[in-house]
Amino acid sequence: MSFQGFDLSAELKLLADTVGEFVREEIVVVENGIPGREREIPDAAVAELQKKARGAGFWCLEAPEKYGGGGLSIFESVVVTEQMAKHRYSIPRPGAGAFGLEPPVAWYRGTLEQIERYVLPTIDQAWTAFIAVSEPTGGSDPARAIRTTAVREGDTYRINGHKLWASGADRARYGVVYARTDRDGGRGGISAFIVDADMPGISVEPVPVLRDHWTTELMLRDVIVPVENLIGAEGEGFDFAQEFFVRGRLRYAAQALGVAEEAIRLGLEWARTSETFGALLATRQAVQFMLADARVEVNAARFLTWDAAWEADQGRDARTKASMAKFYATEAGFRIVDSMMQILGGMGMTPDLPLEHWFRGLRVSRVVEGPSEIQRCLIARDMLGPAALSTKSRG
Repeated sequence: MSFQGFDLSAELKLLADTVGEFVREEIVVVENGIPGREREIPDAAVAELQKKARGAGFWCLEAPEKYGGGGLSIFESVVVTEQMAKHRYSIPRPGAGAFGLEPPVAWYRGTLEQIERYVLPTIDQAWTAFIAVSEPTGGSDPARAIRTTAVREGDTYRINGHKLWASGADRARYGVVYARTDRDGGRGGISAFIVDADMPGISVEPVPVLRDHWTTELMLRDVIVPVENLIGAEGEGFDFAQEFFVRGRLRYAAQALGVAEEAIRLGLEWARTSETFGALLATRQAVQFMLADARVEVNAARFLTWDAAWEADQGRDARTKASMAKFYATEAGFRIVDSMMQILGGMGMTPDLPLEHWFRGLRVSRVVEGPSEIQRCLIARDMLGPAALSTKSRG
C-alpha cells in the first residue's frame, strides 16, 4: 500500500506554514541586504537568525525530542523542509543553518557517552559536523570505492586515507569518517568512526564547486582515534551510510521542491506584469506551457517524495522510492528553474535574484547523494532483480 494521506494534519500544516513565514520574514529579509555575488549569509547574521528560530521552536526539528530536537518523522521533515528551502542560499542546507545543525544520523546508533559528548552539544550549541564517505576512487559506489583504512592497534585505530566532497569539514568540530576495517570485505568491511577535526594528522582543503556552498577534501595521515570512537560494531558502517543516503536523498528532493515552487512564483509574477510587443507575457502560449509543465512536474515530484518518506516512516525499505524521489525532484527542479529564468529573461540571470543561485545549486544536486544515472541504475535493478547483474548470455 502506498501513501494516501494527502490531507496534512492541522498541526503539520500549521508548522509548515509558520516555518515558511519565518523564511519570508526573517531569512529572505536578511538575504535581500546581501549583495548577490556573496556565497552565503554572514556568520553573525546566521547566529542572530538561529536565536530567533530557537525562540520560535524551530530548532533541529529532525532530531529526537529526547536530545532537544523537534522529533519530526521523515514525512513531516520533508513537508517542512520544502518550506525551509524557499530562499536564496537554501542549497544544500535549507535555512542556511538558521534552524540548527542536525547531527549525522549515525550518531543515534552510538553509545550513551558518544551521544552526550557529541550529539547533545551539536543540538544545543549548533556545532557543525562533517560526513566523509566519498573518495577520489569513486563517490557513487562507496562500498567498493572506499580505500581509507582503519587498523586496530590495541585500544586505538590508526586511520589513513583520502576523502573528497566532505561538506563543511573546514568549519566542523568533528565528523564521521567511513573507513575499511576488513580489507578483504565488501560492504561488511566498512566501519564508522568519530573523528575530531583538530586531531593530529588531519588536513582539510576547500574544493570550490559550481554552487555557492563549497565542499572540502580531507587527508588523514596516521590519525589515531580511541576504540571508543567506533560507532556501533566493526562492519556496520555501510548500514549507517545506507540510512544516511535515504534521508539525504529525501532531503535533497524536498529542497528541490521548495526551490521549484518559489521559482514558479517568481515566473508567475513576472508573466502577469511584464509585456512584450504590447501584450502581457501571460498571454503568450510558450510562457503558459512552461508554467503548466512546471506545475505538473512539481506535483509529480511531491508525490514521489511524500510516498517515499511515508514508506520510510513505516519501517520499510524505502531505498528505491528515495532514489525515485531524489532523481525526479532534482532533475525537475533544475528544469523548472531553467524555464523560469527563460521567462524572466536577463533579470533571471542576475545574482541579486535567487534563480541563478538555485540553477547552480540544483546542477550540483543532480550529482550529490548519488547522481541521476546511479538512481536510474538502482531503480532498474529493483525492477529487474538478479537479471540486472547477470553476465550469462542466452544463446
